[in-house]
Amino acid sequence: MSTTISRRSMLKWMTAGSATAALAACAMPAATDTGGDAEMADMEDITIGWARHGSEGDVPTETGLAELFKSKHPGVTVEPLVLPWGDYNTKIPVMVAGGTAPDTFGCHPALMAETHTAGGSIPLTDFIDAYGADLNYDDVVYHGDALFDGVVFGLPQKSCTHQLRYNKTLLQEAGMPLPGELYWEQGADGWNWNTFIEMGKELTKDLDGDGETDQYFYGGSGGTNQLALIRAAGGEVFDEAVSTCTINSADAVEGIKFMADLVLEHKIQPPPEMQANELGINFNTGRIVMAGGTTCDSVRDLREGYELPFEWDFVLVPAGKAGFRCWGDTDQIVVSSASEYAQEAFDWAAYRSSLEAWEEGYDSGIKLAFSDGPTRYSIFESKAYTEPLGALDIPMIREGYINTIPNPFVPRSPQPYRVLFTVMTTEVDNALRGAKSAQQAADDMCAQIEEILAENA
Repeated sequence: MSTTISRRSMLKWMTAGSATAALAACAMPAATDTGGDAEMADMEDITIGWARHGSEGDVPTETGLAELFKSKHPGVTVEPLVLPWGDYNTKIPVMVAGGTAPDTFGCHPALMAETHTAGGSIPLTDFIDAYGADLNYDDVVYHGDALFDGVVFGLPQKSCTHQLRYNKTLLQEAGMPLPGELYWEQGADGWNWNTFIEMGKELTKDLDGDGETDQYFYGGSGGTNQLALIRAAGGEVFDEAVSTCTINSADAVEGIKFMADLVLEHKIQPPPEMQANELGINFNTGRIVMAGGTTCDSVRDLREGYELPFEWDFVLVPAGKAGFRCWGDTDQIVVSSASEYAQEAFDWAAYRSSLEAWEEGYDSGIKLAFSDGPTRYSIFESKAYTEPLGALDIPMIREGYINTIPNPFVPRSPQPYRVLFTVMTTEVDNALRGAKSAQQAADDMCAQIEEILAENA
């Protein structure tokens, strides 16, 4: 007699472990009809917790998607919890440590590594394999953020690239080619550090003749694009084993010097001490031609009522001698190791991460394009993405994902965000101020980074 097992039943058996299943098979008699009790147990309504960082504006999105999910899984209610960034990064690790984490929750790259180290999430490879073509994992962006020793521990909730955005109106009025055109027509030969400097000298101006610059070409950016430029020069923060700081290597120092020269030598970026934003010199006022921008947050300027008073678009950070490098990362949805409903939690993660959720949400009025970058390459072709962002060069945004090298982009090191967004940015600013040479700033970075490594050895 042959027996057919459903995908849901099979995965519940798989998560119990093959050894447990084998022992049960030896200890129990052959299966018999148990009546309706098992059927009733499967049909009981359950509630799974789902947590993510965000703002109050994200609550209707998560509630709406949970309702769409429930329409497909009538016995499962998803209960969203949205916490501000600071609260989230404090509470979730404590809940993981105490075994009280929600059934499923989102992890940015640093939290993903921390959760994995703490054993707070379960492997998802078997779940993904059981879905097969229905899930199509090959379509998922940024596999690396979820991979640990070749095992998948998450599905993306959102993904972003940190590129540059440029004021098309200012460039067109100056009769200059658009950076996007240079990229598509000539690649690294057209859009590179030299081109960036040449364009910057043309478009950094004293508009009112008072002897002070009040339009700058480049507004600068934080640690994300700073690291992209260091990597574009061939540098890196750590060695491959993440055991030694290498950001004071010749290649990395070249990237730091390039950033400092934009301020000190070429004068196409305002110096840190200028407090340019307080003077109204920023991208949104049209007084900066190019500035760092993220494909998850900056796109909100396309919403009705929030549009900027000029046309703008994205382009990759210009190529250095190592080519194009783009910061990119994901918030991965993990299934908590404390969850009693691993299968249902994974079903939610698979839906929340899907093209289907994007399109069904869009049809119901949820525009994920304005808050969550694509979780799948197929989303770039969907009206759920192309219609809200129709004013932008969407293939350029996709290029950012392709040029996110390495993947994962955030080094899996002790205190990675302290390394990148405190140590590195502080010392790069010292170089931009002229307080330290590029080499001195890099050497001081390494001294602090080596201390962090030693603390966690």
